[in-house]
Amino acid sequence: MGNILSQDEVDSLLGGITDGQVETETDVSEGIPSVEVYDFSMPAGPVHLRLPALGIINERLVGLLRTNLQVASRSVIDVNLASTDTVKFSDFCLSLPMPSSLNIFSIEPLRGFSLVVLEGPLVFSFVDSLFGVKGVSHVKLEGRLFTKIETKIVEKIVKIILNDFQKAWSDVYEINAVFIRSEMDPQFVGIGTPDDLVIVNKFEVQLENGNGFITICIPYSGIKPIKEKLKNKFRSEKIDIDQNWKRYIQERIQETMVELSCTMGMAKINGTDLLSMKVDDVIMLDQKSGNSVIINVENIPKFRGYPGACNKKKAVKIIDRLE
Repeated sequence: MGNILSQDEVDSLLGGITDGQVETETDVSEGIPSVEVYDFSMPAGPVHLRLPALGIINERLVGLLRTNLQVASRSVIDVNLASTDTVKFSDFCLSLPMPSSLNIFSIEPLRGFSLVVLEGPLVFSFVDSLFGVKGVSHVKLEGRLFTKIETKIVEKIVKIILNDFQKAWSDVYEINAVFIRSEMDPQFVGIGTPDDLVIVNKFEVQLENGNGFITICIPYSGIKPIKEKLKNKFRSEKIDIDQNWKRYIQERIQETMVELSCTMGMAKINGTDLLSMKVDDVIMLDQKSGNSVIINVENIPKFRGYPGACNKKKAVKIIDRLE
């Protein structure tokens, strides 16, 4: 019990602190800097920057959406890629404006699910365009649910987007984008865990009576099995295009008609002999009987052969190809 201060000792100590006779520690030591936990299973840096094929896919998708959404909405539409980011799924959900139409779809044969998000103002702009309404603005959107008609229109628009999305991927990897269901609350989406990385592609859509954003969210874990294809896109695309053009040119060449000719021989005569020439005169050529002749394709020497006859017609038998 020797380490316990008596009441008099406690009072004396407190009095000394108050009078300044007992020194106290005034300097606050610098706190230990916080240590951030690093997850080695997560890729470092933005994932989409290491997958250049995604940029090409987005460019193709912009062109397809610009055409097909314009046809579907019966109005002039402009579509542009606003941004591409790699974020955690929880951060993506927090960034979603409300109300929004959250449409879940699968990318077969890849695993998992992805998301197409149509912001509320854009949904109402599409509805107005389809019903021929111009210049109507929905002031209050908070807490508003989509009607059955609006939900059907959204589903139609989403299926057009998924069809274009499938076409944009076709040169990289054959996929089948299948619409699953629609939600309005992010907590019911469930396409990944809060810490999962997702690639978020945001497209700005401008209509005559309003604008908004279409967002396509793809979990990185879903496309990870084919990341090598997405890395090597430029090389593989070049090879694919070359092979397609080569096959196309070969087919066209095989259908092309060309002139085939051969020269039996040549002779030189003067003007007097030419003027005195008459029927049954014989012209001596520089080629001897039995010698081979040159066969020309469009006046370009290509083969060597022997003249003769076949089926009562003059013919030439090819015996060699000229280099």
